[in-house]
Amino acid sequence: YKRQIYPYLCKHVSCLKPAIYEFSDAKTIKTEQKNGLIKEEIKTITIGHSCEDHFDDVKKLLKEIHRGQRE
Repeated sequence: YKRQIYPYLCKHVSCLKPAIYEFSDAKTIKTEQKNGLIKEEIKTITIGHSCEDHFDDVKKLLKEIHRGQRE
């Protein structure tokens, strides 16, 4: 079975350039165990990508989006 791998594209407006940077964040995931205890794990998640030309713009955009979710 073959799976095609698509390149990640820049998240800046309508830029369709292949991304060379990946932005990530940490997310806490809580799961209940069989014994009733809650297990917390910190997972790294990808939140966006950018090309070389839009690194600062995408970084600023992602900070604004994710800062608002935490407040």
